[in-house]
Amino acid sequence: MRKRTVRLGLNYILVAMVLITIATFFHEELAWLFMLSPVGETELALTGLVVGWMFGGVGVVIAAVGFLQSATREADVQLRPIIIILAAVLAIFMMLFYTSLIKPEEPRLRPGETITI
Repeated sequence: MRKRTVRLGLNYILVAMVLITIATFFHEELAWLFMLSPVGETELALTGLVVGWMFGGVGVVIAAVGFLQSATREADVQLRPIIIILAAVLAIFMMLFYTSLIKPEEPRLRPGETITI
């Protein structure tokens, strides 16, 4: 096992998890920040998901190659910190997913619609 290659793959997986979390749960805030239309917001979310999936796939392949390669003399490479960070990001994603299930979504007004009280 080559730890540097495995660590590189895990870094790609971490980037993928962060991108997917942002695209899934914070796309409205990003669309507001960049002043995007509802169509632009949808495209931003889909682009974030696709790029996240691509980084995740590449990360899995790189980590698998690192596991399959024969060991070499490397400097002391620690995998524990990146695994702890991955677990923390996964826990944050699961927490956000759970809160999105129990919180009802507010209806959005379309341009030109009004609220009748």
